Amino acid sequence: MAKMTTFGGPAFEETVSAVTATPSVDLGSRRMYEGEEFVYCYNAGSDQAIAGEGVRLVTAASGYSFTQSGVTDVYNPCVGVVKHATITTGAYGWVMVRGYQSVEMVSATTADFLPIALGDAGDFIEAEAEVTTAGTGAPCGLAMNANTGAGGTVYAFIKTAF
Repeated sequence: MAKMTTFGGPAFEETVSAVTATPSVDLGSRRMYEGEEFVYCYNAGSDQAIAGEGVRLVTAASGYSFTQSGVTDVYNPCVGVVKHATITTGAYGWVMVRGYQSVEMVSATTADFLPIALGDAGDFIEAEAEVTTAGTGAPCGLAMNANTGAGGTVYAFIKTAF
C-alpha cells in the first residue's frame, strides 16, 4: 500500500475574520483560506482598520505591526488589505496579502486593469510606473474595473511583497 502524503501548514482553530486583544497564534503566521493568503498581524496604529482598507508597516515597531493611516510624504510598503472584520487599535487579526477584495479608491480610476498602490489613509491610488515621488508606493494590486466616482470602490486583485 502506498503512503499518502499531505502538504499544508498548521491547523488553525479560528477563522480569518477573528480579531483578538491577545495573540491567538504567532505573529507572522501565514494561512491559505479559500484560495487567498493571510498573515497574522498587530494593529499598532491609532486608527482601526476596516474591511476594504489597506494597511502599511509601522517602521519603528518590531514584528508584523501595521497601521491603517500614514503620512503622505513617507513611503511604507503595503502589508495587505483587511478582508473580513475591523481590526481595532491594539488588536490582532488576519490581513489578506494575496486575493480579491473590493477596496476604497481616493479618486476615480481611468480604465480597467490599472495597477494600484496604497494611498495615505488606507485608500488606494493609481500606481505610477515608477516610485518617483515621496508617498507614492510601488503597485500592490490591480484594479479590475474602472471607477468613475471619487472615493468609490473597485474590485481589485491584491498581491503584496509582504
